[in-house]
Amino acid sequence: MKTRNLIILSIGCGLIILLAGGLKLFQVATDRAEVPVNALGTSATIGDMTATVFAMNESEQGISVAIEMSGVAGELVIDGWRLLGDGKVFEPSAAVFDGACDATTEVPDAQASVQCFLRFSSVAAVQAVAYTRAGEQRQWAP
Repeated sequence: MKTRNLIILSIGCGLIILLAGGLKLFQVATDRAEVPVNALGTSATIGDMTATVFAMNESEQGISVAIEMSGVAGELVIDGWRLLGDGKVFEPSAAVFDGACDATTEVPDAQASVQCFLRFSSVAAVQAVAYTRAGEQRQWAP
């Protein structure tokens, strides 16, 4: 084969790859990945854990979120919870107060549930509280 033919073939293959990449980029840019937002009091199953957010209350100490969890015995309650507010993501504090989920609070056996409060820093605008587990995420909004 002549060098000229090889150059023409390689340019043709490059153009086809460029066209395919452009089509894939257009396809991905128009995809919508929507995460459903649950109302307060709605239960959601995430992986093998069931979680419910009952209320979100703001005070001078921060934002308290009343939750209930059940499913996997021995799992730490505060793992996986986040507060989305002011365009940032906040993790729960391990503050100890009456009824709080702290860094040692665990889900009891598989048939029982735990109810407690998560404490987050104060924010001007709360968008949602999210729980992530097993590659899935659920959100609750006020």
